Amino acid sequence: MIKNFYLLFLFIFAISCSDPAKKQKLAEENFQKKKIAKLDYLEFSGNPELIITTAQESKQLAKKINYSYGIFKCNMSLIFAYNAIGKYKEATLVGKENDALVNKIEANYIVCLNYTNVASAYSYLGLLDEAENYLNKALIYNQKLKDSNDKYYSLGTIYSGFAFVETMKGESSPNLNNVQKSYLKQLWALQQVKANDRKTEQKKKSAQLAFVYLNLGITSDELKNPLDAANYFYKALDICKRYQFTNNTPLLVHTSMANLLLDQKKYDSCRLYAQKAIILEKTSPFPEVRRDLFQILYKSSLAKNNQQDAEKYTNLYMKLNDSLTNAEKRAINTPVKLIVEKKEKEKNNTVKNVIIISAIISFVLLLCGWLFWRRKNRKLQESYEKLIEKSKSDNQNTETVIINGVQNDSVNLLLEKLSKFEKSKNYIQHQIKLTDLASELGIQPEYLAETIQKYKKKTFSDYISSLKINHVVHLLYSAPNSRVYREDYLAKSNGFSSKAEFIHAFKKTTGIPFSYFIKKLERDSQ
Repeated sequence: MIKNFYLLFLFIFAISCSDPAKKQKLAEENFQKKKIAKLDYLEFSGNPELIITTAQESKQLAKKINYSYGIFKCNMSLIFAYNAIGKYKEATLVGKENDALVNKIEANYIVCLNYTNVASAYSYLGLLDEAENYLNKALIYNQKLKDSNDKYYSLGTIYSGFAFVETMKGESSPNLNNVQKSYLKQLWALQQVKANDRKTEQKKKSAQLAFVYLNLGITSDELKNPLDAANYFYKALDICKRYQFTNNTPLLVHTSMANLLLDQKKYDSCRLYAQKAIILEKTSPFPEVRRDLFQILYKSSLAKNNQQDAEKYTNLYMKLNDSLTNAEKRAINTPVKLIVEKKEKEKNNTVKNVIIISAIISFVLLLCGWLFWRRKNRKLQESYEKLIEKSKSDNQNTETVIINGVQNDSVNLLLEKLSKFEKSKNYIQHQIKLTDLASELGIQPEYLAETIQKYKKKTFSDYISSLKINHVVHLLYSAPNSRVYREDYLAKSNGFSSKAEFIHAFKKTTGIPFSYFIKKLERDSQ
């Protein structure tokens, strides 16, 4: 009897040990403790390649035990690492794998963060509709969360993503009102975060607030609200000073404030902020920003008739600009790399790790947006200044090219005829054709087209279009009253068939949008 009872006990024990559900649960718990915890820690290592290797190995193990959440988390680590090294296409492919697992994951916060990271990858690829789609998905899952710091930190990250996408959508002329609305929503979300008495929590929240105030200041400046811009910059500076931040935020705020004061012609204050920014830049090397600062100091010195400083900063700007241009040529395909701290203390709480990761991504996203913005504005400003200098010259209305060493008398004669044609302004006709001009000049159309291509470096249609645009530029520069004319009137009165054709030709000829040119022209005339 005892023997039979013993055998029955062993049979029941064997069945319980072989229970598939129990074994699955034990395997998942073990994976959660070892593999996922390790990946969360590695994301603070600053070593994306190690994260990728570890995540791929862990992912294979998760597949063997059929652990959907483990696969999903490994994919999130891969997306994070791929974004860090600029492999955005790979990040989106992994993101599609996670799309198929979403319904199996009962963790709204994790899914929300996943969609935000995938949206970031699509943004950098320039696939903005897809980026916006994933941000909207992240927003849906964020709305399912209960009120908590997790909810509002991730919500702030989502809205910063929307602002970045809106900036990229507009290229050189983004819809600044929409950009600012997204930043204001991010500000609201961060203000809902309940920072406790812990200094680390307060500092984390304040760091993100400072960067939002910086971006709100930049957009306010672009929207011609200098008082609002200054107010936001002061708030950002106050936070940086209070918490003694040593990251890039104080540098960027001082640079933006200097640029604002330069536009307001407050040159002494401008110089103070710019010089402080140069000091900050030394502890956090940021050569692109230093180049902007040299340009600001050059302009303010020139405005104050300080020729010695103007020459000094011009030389510094040119030297650094040449160096950066050469570096860009050598590494033209090198993406923006994620800036993270080399080492963080090990975190035992996974949720806290995810929050900090979200904060880092948010900061990098905003930083890249700021850099993109500044680089665009700098290029537009340089193109604008060249255009104005050209309009000031006596020959601004012509496309005359002086050819040295041309032996063919027929070429010289044709170039002289083209010069007279340009000065006559007969090109301001709605339908001027190659055959018409060739007949007027007494030459073959093919020879005229070939000569223009060779010596003007343009096709015939681009040549005529550029003459018209240069005429419009000079008109708007020299006759302020003409700036009240609408685009459609300028188009029709200068030989363009439509407003759209005029806008396209202006951008192609000058390198800057017509709306930007008019705004700058009006601002410089004040």
